Amino acid sequence: MIEHRKGITIAILLIIAPPLVTLIATAHQMIGTGGDGLIRASAVVAPPAPPPPAAKPAAPAAATPAAPAAPAPTATSAAPAQVPGRSALDFSASRPDWEGFLRGADPEAGKQLAATGKPGAGVQACIACHGPAGITPTGGIFPNLAGLSREYLAKQLADFRSGTRVQPLMNTVARALTEQEIGQVAAYYGTLAGPPLHVGEFGGDAARKLDLQGDGARALPACANCHGLRGMGEGPLLPRLAGQSKEYFTDQMNAFRNGSRQNDDVGVMRAFSQRLTDSEIEALALYYAGPPPKPK
Repeated sequence: MIEHRKGITIAILLIIAPPLVTLIATAHQMIGTGGDGLIRASAVVAPPAPPPPAAKPAAPAAATPAAPAAPAPTATSAAPAQVPGRSALDFSASRPDWEGFLRGADPEAGKQLAATGKPGAGVQACIACHGPAGITPTGGIFPNLAGLSREYLAKQLADFRSGTRVQPLMNTVARALTEQEIGQVAAYYGTLAGPPLHVGEFGGDAARKLDLQGDGARALPACANCHGLRGMGEGPLLPRLAGQSKEYFTDQMNAFRNGSRQNDDVGVMRAFSQRLTDSEIEALALYYAGPPPKPK
């Protein structure tokens, strides 16, 4: 019985002793810093300045001629040593190239280019596919450009030019345009009003719920969170969906799903499109497209 108690006592001491020793050592270091409080940085005393050099005694008159004086130091001082480290420029946000394309862009020059193209470079007029007012008259897979922001259009053309977004016809067109011409075309279409709104007349409750509420169980936010109420767009780089043809909407959603379109910001559209069913994509396409355009 006595040995049992002795063993318990030793075990308790072994448990308590290490943290107790650590606590005592820490307190000793804190108190040893000096001053009134437990934690106080030690005072830093600057070293005393070195005494000025003693003046040399004057040479006697009979001394030998003094050596010529050393040349006086020049006013030019040595360049300061480079100190490694970061500068303020290291923390500056990088800006995309397409922003420079828009700087000083003339919409009127863009209007002329959209109407005539660049025949010498093999670029047909934009209006051939996108309509005379940026609204594709017959729908199909050609998007309406009217109603999209100049920033969004400049980014897409820059992505087509670099190959970040792949579509053979548009890759050819964008690479034949100069940076200035891309800015002009984007600036022109950015001034045009989008097609009339008929959002929500088709697509049913499933599309309406995805647009306004999303589906939390599938980590699907409401479409309106990014693309605005009724698909009107939100900010310069989140495009308007309202009025785009159901064929174009479906084509782009499928491109995001299969990875053939990859220029979405941090892959959000690729992720969201893969969580939607085929029927939901079709319903959303009808929801945003509204009635088909009337033939003229």
